[in-house]
Amino acid sequence: MKKIILALGAITMLFAYSCKCDKGEQLEFLPENITAKGTLVIEGGGDRIAPILNKIIEKGGGPQKCKLLVIPFASQILETGERQAAEFRALGCENADYILCPKDSIDSPEMLAKLDGVTAIFLSGGDQSRLKDFLNGTKFFDKMLQIYKDGGVIGGTSAGAAIQSRIMLTGNQVNASPDDESPVFNEIKSNWVETKEGFGFLDNIIIDQHFIARRRQVRLINVLLDNPGYRGIGIDEECAVVVNSDKTIEIVGTGCAMLFEPYKKGEDGRDAHSFKMTVLYPGDKYNI
Repeated sequence: MKKIILALGAITMLFAYSCKCDKGEQLEFLPENITAKGTLVIEGGGDRIAPILNKIIEKGGGPQKCKLLVIPFASQILETGERQAAEFRALGCENADYILCPKDSIDSPEMLAKLDGVTAIFLSGGDQSRLKDFLNGTKFFDKMLQIYKDGGVIGGTSAGAAIQSRIMLTGNQVNASPDDESPVFNEIKSNWVETKEGFGFLDNIIIDQHFIARRRQVRLINVLLDNPGYRGIGIDEECAVVVNSDKTIEIVGTGCAMLFEPYKKGEDGRDAHSFKMTVLYPGDKYNI
């Protein structure tokens, strides 16, 4: 397997941050308790390429049996759902549809019926906080979650990727004013990166997206230092991490993903502030 494993200390010199990684140290992190029978296909953004969309169709039962629904509420572009459903149909998934409605209609019988028989769901990109606010506390989300628990697929790209972890990066800086420009996270600093509660399909692994293309390594490291014991997966564009019910992940697409796993605390009881970084390429598999 083509895989590179590095101690984070080898790269954090670039961030002016001290890292202690002794070879004898052991990893220690919160376990990921996956009880759902379904599959997550978490794409880092960029183009929605065929290998990733085909993986969603495959896990949803194949082109003939997959019934797919695009949920585009993270996007402000009205045509998003229609366009992305057409992309799945072009790959042979003829039973691909999308939902579009005002927020106060999401729990109507008509909209809830959109999920009947669905085996795969695709969460569009955009703003993950908008998507969370749209579906939070709704019967629609409860039904969507049950589909995943019963064996269905939850796919998502960009914002639809970030929202899948319980601790969700918003992309914003803590206490930033509405007039501030997009933050550039170029320092190791505590309580700097804003997070909210996501959908929680992954309970103890934090997702970041557009990871290498937008140089977001420092951003994810900051969040992991603020949340000891958690692991992080940074997923690059045109790459997806497939999370299986047997607690394995596999990489599909053309990009790569970076997995950060914390080392055990030192003998003095203090956090070692050290991570093992694993670069995963398409075709790689890993036990989580």
